[in-house]
Amino acid sequence: MKIFILLIFKWLGFFYLAKKITARRPRILCYHGISVDDEHLFSPGVFIRSSTFARRMALLAKWGYKPVSLDELYRQNQAGQYKKNTLVITIDDGWAAIEQGMLPALKKHSFNATLYLSSYFVINQRPVFKLSCYYLFWKYQGPFTLANNSCLKPYTTLPQLTINDVLALATELGSAFEQLILTELAAYFGEDLASWLQSGKLMFLNPEKVTALAAGGLAIELHTHRHKFSELDLTDAQTELVNNQRYITQLTGKKAQHFCFPRGEYQQQQLDLLAQQQLKTATTTENELISKYDNLLTLPRLIDSDKVSNLEFEAELTGVMTLLRSAASLLKRGG
Repeated sequence: MKIFILLIFKWLGFFYLAKKITARRPRILCYHGISVDDEHLFSPGVFIRSSTFARRMALLAKWGYKPVSLDELYRQNQAGQYKKNTLVITIDDGWAAIEQGMLPALKKHSFNATLYLSSYFVINQRPVFKLSCYYLFWKYQGPFTLANNSCLKPYTTLPQLTINDVLALATELGSAFEQLILTELAAYFGEDLASWLQSGKLMFLNPEKVTALAAGGLAIELHTHRHKFSELDLTDAQTELVNNQRYITQLTGKKAQHFCFPRGEYQQQQLDLLAQQQLKTATTTENELISKYDNLLTLPRLIDSDKVSNLEFEAELTGVMTLLRSAASLLKRGG
């Protein structure tokens, strides 16, 4: 029903009208990783196919958008008015496959983009442990039967482990065991980890790639060191920011001035911490256009993924969905 209604709206010209009405409300698009194999089926909210991303960039060009930097967005805010059709492209985390899966489409249209980088996973060049475990259990439907020589055998009496059992043991044993556990899991399920290393599957960019991408014009900004923030006290949250900032500066030669909340979550008192760090902007995962009244440290974004159709993407991009949400809110208050 939603798709049918949007098709009618587009046919009637509402998409063009909505774009004009919302022209001075900037859009920040949010992306994460590129699917190397079947990750878009495993986690479609995080991993998008390169073909889908290329179509999205073509739609931006079709609608006349020319993405700008977060610095430009900040300058417009400080000048007192946003320019018409301002749009920013952001990419969260730092997944390795974005180099081959996103950058060609960005270069084709000469689009600016920003990468929010979690630096710990750049330093530790191996598949992201927790996500990789979830992926293997999703793909092969578990459980994991322990061999007599399993690295986990001395620490459990269970003959078979679920994903929750594996993660609980990994937490108990510490990060030193993670690679051993993942290697054993992959071998048990018949996955070739060496091919993951070659393709960048469930891995982050290496330091040299980050440096090269920054030199090529990709803005590198803050996303915490270990992808943790809202669950931390102020001291630990500050440590996350400081470590993230130090490593990004080492790799790029520049001080990062923009921040993205991991998972879009934060505590109210953490906003003061961001202000103390003199950060210009911070973004969330609230799905909306920016208004002139929004706090620069809690900016919304439009969350794109492989779960979103081209038509739904256009409806968000042009502001149709924003106007519909506003109308629904007014009706709810009136009722």
